Amino acid sequence: MNNKTLGIIGGGQLGMFICIAARKVGLKTLVYSQEENFSARKFCDKHIIGNIKSKEKIEEFIEDSDFCTVETENIHKDFLRIIEKRKNLFPSSNIIEISQNRLLEKNFLNSLENIETTKFFEVNNFKDLKESAKNLNYNCILKTQEFGYDGKGQSTVKKENLCQFENQILQNCIIEEKVNFKLEISVIVARNSSNIIVYPPVKNIHKESILRETIFPAKIDNHLKQSAIEKAIYISENLDLNGILAVEMFITNDDQILINELAPRPHNSGHWTMDACKFSQFDNLVSIINCNEVYEPEPYRNCKMINIIGEEYMSLKKIKNNYKTYDYFKKNIKSNRKMGHYVLFE
Repeated sequence: MNNKTLGIIGGGQLGMFICIAARKVGLKTLVYSQEENFSARKFCDKHIIGNIKSKEKIEEFIEDSDFCTVETENIHKDFLRIIEKRKNLFPSSNIIEISQNRLLEKNFLNSLENIETTKFFEVNNFKDLKESAKNLNYNCILKTQEFGYDGKGQSTVKKENLCQFENQILQNCIIEEKVNFKLEISVIVARNSSNIIVYPPVKNIHKESILRETIFPAKIDNHLKQSAIEKAIYISENLDLNGILAVEMFITNDDQILINELAPRPHNSGHWTMDACKFSQFDNLVSIINCNEVYEPEPYRNCKMINIIGEEYMSLKKIKNNYKTYDYFKKNIKSNRKMGHYVLFE
C-alpha cells in the first residue's frame, strides 16, 4: 500500500482528474483550494480551504504532502518557492514562472533556435501601445502579462478604437499581432529525468477564446505533425521539464508553425487521452511524480472531446444518455464556464 500523499494546488476539474489518477496507484491526495465548493472535493482524501497567501495554510499543506503539483500556472511565485524549498514540485517553480507571464514566455520561446511566435511588443503605457499598434498595422490584441486564460485579460486593438485605451492603466501588458491561421493544434509532452513521451497532435476549435472541441488525431500532413512534435520536445528539454507540458500552436496559411502558449500541467486539450489512450496525461503526470516513470500513451481509437459550457450544463442528463460524459460538479453555472465535457468515438 502506498502511504504517500500528493499535494495538489487547485481543486478544479484538472485537480479532480489528478486525484482520480492518483487513487488508481494507491496515492492519497491533499487538495489546496481557495473555494469552499470545488470539483476535486468528491475525489480527494483531504483538503485545505483558504487564501493561498496564508502562511499557516501553506505550512499545513507542505507538512501533509510528500510531493506537490499544480492544476494551474496562475499561482504566486513566492508560494511556489516556499513549497519547492521543502518538497519536490512538479513542474519546477521556474517553469511555472515562465508560463504564467506572457512576456517571459514569449522571450523564452524566441530565444530558442527554430522556434517562432507571433510578433509582439511590451506595453507599459499609452505611448507604447500607440507605437506598437502602428508597427503591427493595427491588427493586434492587447493582453495582460499575467493571469490570462480562456480569453480573459484581452482586448482587440484597431486604429479606430485606439483612443479608448488612453486613460487605462496599461502597465505589464503585451501586444501581439493577430495572425491568419488555418488550424490550431496542441502537443502534450510527458518527461521525467531520463525519458520523454509525446501525445500526438490534436486539432483544437475555439469560440470566443474558449476551447470548445478537441479532435484526435489532427488531420495534418506528416511533415507538419513531425515538426510540431519535434518543437514540443525541444521546448520541454530546454525547460528541463519534470512533468507534463501542453504546447499550443498555430499552423498558418503557408504551413508555418507558431508557438502560441505553454501550459506546464494537464491541459483541456488532453482530456481525450482518458478514453482513447492506455495511459492518459493524468496517469503519466502521477507516474512521473510517484515513481519517475513515463509510459507511451498507446492511443487505440479516434475521438472528439466537446466541452460543456455555461448553460449547456442544463442538458447534461440528455448528453449523458448518449455519450461518455464527465461532470465537473461546479455549483454555479456561469456564462463561458467549463462545466463538463463529453467524448464522441469514431
